[in-house]
Amino acid sequence: MPTIVAKKAGTCTAAGCGGRILKGEFVEYSAATGTRHLVCASAEQGRRPNLRAGRCQCGAQVAPREGSLVLKESPCDGCFVKRWLVLCQRCR
Repeated sequence: MPTIVAKKAGTCTAAGCGGRILKGEFVEYSAATGTRHLVCASAEQGRRPNLRAGRCQCGAQVAPREGSLVLKESPCDGCFVKRWLVLCQRCR
């Protein structure tokens, strides 16, 4: 994962951390795992927060900042398609 400087405050996505990331802090970032503290870079994947409204696999409507996101890759004619799936509180 590349090391970047956080442009805004947020939350660490590593499992077991969930700590605050401050603006201007050096962090590890990738699209699949999100933003993490440098010491949390090798930790197990936690859940990525859901910032938009969406619909869960079970059909429940999920409001912004509720539930979580999971990155799923599926094969498509020799390529892979990445999709973010929204999970409600019950399906997590």
